[in-house]
Parts: sequence; structure tokens; C-alpha cells
Amino acid sequence: MKPPVRTTLVFGLISALAAMPAVGWLAGPVGGSTGFKLIVWLDLLFYALLLTRWGGRHPAAVLFPMVLLLGAALWPGVYTGFFFLSVGVLAWIRSGICFGSTPLRSIMAETICLAGGIGLVALFNPSSTMVWAICIWLFFLMQCLYFFIVPAAKRNKEQEPDADPFEQACRNAHRILAE
Repeated sequence: MKPPVRTTLVFGLISALAAMPAVGWLAGPVGGSTGFKLIVWLDLLFYALLLTRWGGRHPAAVLFPMVLLLGAALWPGVYTGFFFLSVGVLAWIRSGICFGSTPLRSIMAETICLAGGIGLVALFNPSSTMVWAICIWLFFLMQCLYFFIVPAAKRNKEQEPDADPFEQACRNAHRILAE
């Protein structure tokens, strides 16, 4: 199993389990719906940081999309629009910022993963916190497909598939000293 797939599965499960108590904790100070939008935003922030790490990008690259999404989360009365914007921001970060090397394949992967995730959430028609937690996990379960559709980053031509990084560094140092 690929590390991004495994981590996405575990992250989705942790997000789903943490969403229930976190929404209950935030429901008092900011309200239930705003608390849930903030929890979704926080989940996407952590996932975006994981994506930047896997994509080899600087975490500041996702600052603007996440600030835009935070503004939508705090805007009163915007619920459905926030969820569709959050899906769009996820696609923007994943395919536009972190893994934008193959545009046609990225569009196909985003369409399949996001439509499947939205479809699963719509199928369960979440109305309680428990069902929302299940829907969060199912949504991240669908997001794992992205890493099967979009190929991994190309390896360095000098890098051997199963070589030890220390051995590669030693060879590179010997080559530099020989020159």
C-alpha cells in the first residue's frame, strides 16, 4: 500500500472520530453549524499540509486557498456553498498546487474522487453528528483513489528504486570529490 493512501485512510478515520467531540465542544461558543464548518476547515488544513509534504511544496503555498475557505466557514448563513467551496479548494490544492504534473489525468482523478465522495455523503444524507463522522471517513476513503489514478512523482534519474539514501549520498560525495 502506498504511504499517501495509508495515511489518507488513517487521517480520515482520525478526522471522523475527532469530529464528533470537537463539534460538540465548539457548538457552545460559536454554534453547531459554524463549529462543524470550522472542524471541516481544520481537517482540510491538516490534509493540505500532508499534501504539500507529499508533493514537495512549501506549506505557505496553501495559505491563500485555506484563508479563502476560512472566510467562507466564518460567513454566517453559508452552508451548502461552503461544502462545495471546500471540495473545490481540495481539488485546487491537490491537483493545482501539489500534484499538477499531468493535467488530464488530474482532472479525471478529481472528478472521480470528488464526485464519489460527494455521492457517498449525499447517499447517507447526514443529519446527526454520528452520521457526519461516518460521511467524513467515507469521503476520505474515496480520496485514496486519487493516488492510484495520478502517478507518483518521477524519481530522480540517478536514484535507484530501492537504494539506501545514505548510500546514494556517499556515491554522490565520491563522485564530487573525484571530479
